[in-house]
Amino acid sequence: MTGSHPAPALRVGLIGAGVMGRAHARAWAALPGALVAMYVPDEAARTLARQYGLPECERLEDLFGRVDAVDLCTPTATHLPLTLAAASAGCHVICEKPAALTLEDAVGMRDACEHAGVRLFVAHVLRFFPQYRAARERVVAGEIGSPRVLRLSRVSTPPTPGSWLLDEAQSGGVPLDLMLHDLDYARWIAGEVQSVYAVQSRQAEKVMVQATLSHVGGAVSLIEGGWAAPAGVFRTSLDLAGTSGAIEWNSDLAPGLRRHREALSEQANEQEGAALPPLEGDPYADELHHAHHALQHGLPFLVTPDDAVAAVSLGLAVQQSLACGQAVTPRRVPAAGMRA
Repeated sequence: MTGSHPAPALRVGLIGAGVMGRAHARAWAALPGALVAMYVPDEAARTLARQYGLPECERLEDLFGRVDAVDLCTPTATHLPLTLAAASAGCHVICEKPAALTLEDAVGMRDACEHAGVRLFVAHVLRFFPQYRAARERVVAGEIGSPRVLRLSRVSTPPTPGSWLLDEAQSGGVPLDLMLHDLDYARWIAGEVQSVYAVQSRQAEKVMVQATLSHVGGAVSLIEGGWAAPAGVFRTSLDLAGTSGAIEWNSDLAPGLRRHREALSEQANEQEGAALPPLEGDPYADELHHAHHALQHGLPFLVTPDDAVAAVSLGLAVQQSLACGQAVTPRRVPAAGMRA
């Protein structure tokens, strides 16, 4: 006898009540019934749990026993031990980026989940921002030909004084925390990276980093990221140039992407630089709902554990280049399931 039955509801537990924990709690609220409990080691976590009516678990073991997956929104250095504990308890792991501060820890998270028979999703949210997602869809469709020069920028106000993000030993600084978004995106667009060269400037708490990525396929990515904007300012932009066109977007301008291409016809001239329709969406809700749906139905993730490991490798390569003043080759590790 055959028949279709709905997949059992996938229960998620939240760990972390900081900025990202609150953002994830809001996003989960748009998927009723998914977020079912929260780990409450302190008053901030208790307050967040009560705001969303979540059962409060004072021990991690209690949380693991109530859920099928955990969502880690904690400082980066805690990701490995929490992932190991969750995987050992049979829970899938959704984890804020970056996966870890070292390549060994990122690989350890990936492999621990694989060995335990659970899945790991690292939340590289930029892949879910509508403008960035739409730009890649157009690149994949061949609308700009082969990518050749990618320019990506991300500049924000420095973190609040006293924030753990300012302690680079805990956060990895601009390369692993802020710039990692665009490092991952560049690899997503133009493929693997063979060399990284980076420079930086600092003035008090403000820092700007510029990195040049040479991709194996011949493209070059020019990426800038920094905690250097005035108070309350956050700006991002993309400019993807290929062999037969370009795509650009700037957060200071209208929300639509702008596409430029060769004037192959009178109609093309009329459309030169035309703004595409505004793109709507909540990227945090989109990424978490994607992860939840993929876990519940056994579907692929948009961000694989290998992608998350590669992003950490690129962030570390930027750090290394800043330290030595030379171009460096990012470390590569075997893909999941391909170890000797």
